Amino acid sequence: MAIDGNLATAAFEAPGPGSWAIDTVHVPRPFSRFQAEVHPPNLAEGFRDCARRYGLLIDTLSYQFVNGFAYSAPVPAPAEEIPARFEAASKVFRDKLWREDLALWDHEVKPAAIRAHKDLLAIDPEILSGDAFVAYLDRCREHLKRMVRQHHSFNAAAMIPVGDFMAHVGAWTGLPLGEFLALTRGSAPESAGSFPELDRLVAAIRHHPEAGRLLASKTPDAEILAQLCRLPGEVGEAACAYLGIVAHRLLDSLDTGEPSAIEVPEVLVAGIRLGVEHGAPAAKTATEDEVARLRDKVPTENRELFDELLGEVRVMSRLRDERGLYSDVWAAGIMRRALLVAGARLAAEGRIAEPAHLVEAGYEEIRSLVRGEGGPSAAELADRSTYRKTHRTDQAPAVLGDPPSPPPPLDGLPPDVVRLMQAMGSAIAALGGGPAPESDATVIRGTGASPGSFTGTARVIDGPVDFGRLRRGDVLVTATTTESFNIVLPLLGAIVTNAGGLLSHAAIVGREYGIPSVVGTRDATSRIPDGAQITVDGTTGEVRVSSS
Repeated sequence: MAIDGNLATAAFEAPGPGSWAIDTVHVPRPFSRFQAEVHPPNLAEGFRDCARRYGLLIDTLSYQFVNGFAYSAPVPAPAEEIPARFEAASKVFRDKLWREDLALWDHEVKPAAIRAHKDLLAIDPEILSGDAFVAYLDRCREHLKRMVRQHHSFNAAAMIPVGDFMAHVGAWTGLPLGEFLALTRGSAPESAGSFPELDRLVAAIRHHPEAGRLLASKTPDAEILAQLCRLPGEVGEAACAYLGIVAHRLLDSLDTGEPSAIEVPEVLVAGIRLGVEHGAPAAKTATEDEVARLRDKVPTENRELFDELLGEVRVMSRLRDERGLYSDVWAAGIMRRALLVAGARLAAEGRIAEPAHLVEAGYEEIRSLVRGEGGPSAAELADRSTYRKTHRTDQAPAVLGDPPSPPPPLDGLPPDVVRLMQAMGSAIAALGGGPAPESDATVIRGTGASPGSFTGTARVIDGPVDFGRLRRGDVLVTATTTESFNIVLPLLGAIVTNAGGLLSHAAIVGREYGIPSVVGTRDATSRIPDGAQITVDGTTGEVRVSSS
């Protein structure tokens, strides 16, 4: 688990047998102690659930934290389950099992999750105390655990159709896949920062002069949001509806230790202003000409299957982000709201230095602190916070334990199992990406994830505290992005990340919004000066720095 000192003196030991790879895509900096307790068992349980239903030969992903950094290793399916998994795999492509999951998500799981989130948000933790407050903390934590499991129980549905498409197109054409994946653009509106609630609010403000003047004023951003909600009629109702969806989602992480959107009000206000001035964000659908141009690169005899596979990816694309946005991204923000209330009380008593330091405690430590029964000192929690703020994955070993080995051969397995494992393997590989091409003095190279070229001002963003520096048309340069990042996407002209591959979040949202994206550069944040003029070529995967 997380340490409380200097990473240079920390021991990095594998958390178990085998080879463990660091997760730079979802965990670019150390996780809080609270979240690191919640994540591993519930991720594993959710992944195992979908692996059994789909007949994967991977049982689950073992996910462990070493000095706060996430490392993972695949766990093979138990030998006694192999016959049942073969039987399950035989039905996946025939029945398009992912469509059943999508229907379940749309009609049962997602609506139930929204109700559960809103039920918890309807309770004001400020008015609770004693056992009632601890009970509310317990309830929020159990809810977060369920939502982590829920997120990962839909992994296969989100990944297999796109992995199958990639595996086939790669074999048919041998061409880079970024442009082919861009054909799914327009299939996942929320990945482009588009929310019906925002559309409604933008329309209401445009017809309400007082709201327009408020939005354009120098009033502090948090007060603008509060006043919009207090306005009578449609504007107030629309503002409250929009904030009800986005305010308590985490903004740039899957970790409760990181801020939710309402804690960075300037980002919310900037997005609303952008919508009022230029129209609410809308995904740009791939044109028929774009589809035809790339379809022509596929052998004639495979084009009908190409159309079918592309259609399935388009249907399923939105699940990639939705399963996080409506599950643990939102639940973690609700958990954070409760912990900040508890932290504020402890800070007022002088028992911790800052309210946000409470997330640096494990849950039993939190309960002890809240009950006044001991727990870590203010200095200890402050040290843990400093550690998380000052360390990043590029300071930790990429692999622990045994050297990585290639996946086992699929020879002799049933055809459906081979296709399934190739699809899942393609998708998993495309989450993290491989080694980036070598950069040089003038060109930083990565993977071209969303085609096109854009020149603009680089904004090197380390986390949500920097989001207020983003202006319309800036190029976001960051370590990685997560589902919760979608709120700031409409401001951007292009994206460059250190980590990630063709199916990383940055790649998906770049394609969805139609902005050039280069991912997996390894070191863009250290090589690109903040404020420099850069040109991002999302087709070639090159970033050129023209001035600083």
